[in-house]
Amino acid sequence: MTHVLRAQTRIVTTTKIAVPGVLALAAFVVLTGLAPAVLFGQHRDTHTVLEAGATVAAVTAMLLGALQTAGDLNNGMTRALLLADPGRLRVLGAQLLVSLGLGATVGAAAALLADSTQAVLGQLNLPAASLVSIGLGTAVTAALCGLLGAAAGVVLRNPALAACVIVLWGYALEPFISTLSYRVYIYLPGGARESLVGHVSAHHYIPPPVVGGLILAGWASAAALAAALTFRRRDVT
Repeated sequence: MTHVLRAQTRIVTTTKIAVPGVLALAAFVVLTGLAPAVLFGQHRDTHTVLEAGATVAAVTAMLLGALQTAGDLNNGMTRALLLADPGRLRVLGAQLLVSLGLGATVGAAAALLADSTQAVLGQLNLPAASLVSIGLGTAVTAALCGLLGAAAGVVLRNPALAACVIVLWGYALEPFISTLSYRVYIYLPGGARESLVGHVSAHHYIPPPVVGGLILAGWASAAALAAALTFRRRDVT
């Protein structure tokens, strides 16, 4: 298993997906954190800025995971791994674990950058415990979303289709569901993300972070199971 993990890690670090994706995330978080204050003199609520960073981190982690696994299936990298180790579940496990780790890195980077933008503006006015809690929640969210995205890439196989599904789900369908029924939304990945970063609402019930983490872990586990069933039966030659 370790040699498959090392091989998959090398694949991720040498492809043209991870680094540009992380750089795009960094630029987006910095711009959204600084632009309203610098260009328009509008200082947004610190918690709102940090939550926005968590949202971008989650979607980015899902995209990176999905593009990596779907791309590997299309460009023959998965087939090459199977030639080195014919254990399909071990290869899939390595892909999911690497995406989990990449997602955690994305989440930690987004949290640090969001904190930094607010510190530069002199708006980092939350207690240290809250900042640590939001940062950990962002990292956990992005890690599980990375795994979820990688599983989606295996199931859908087409990188473009996977990317479209993830963007539409994260930025269109989930927000739409939240407007129809927040009680349903809190049990979706987006609602779980809000729980993990300590979102506060005067109008809706938000589960505690631990519950949100369990909900998101449940989604990630279900996606991993679907990917395993698909991968075992699919012809990758």
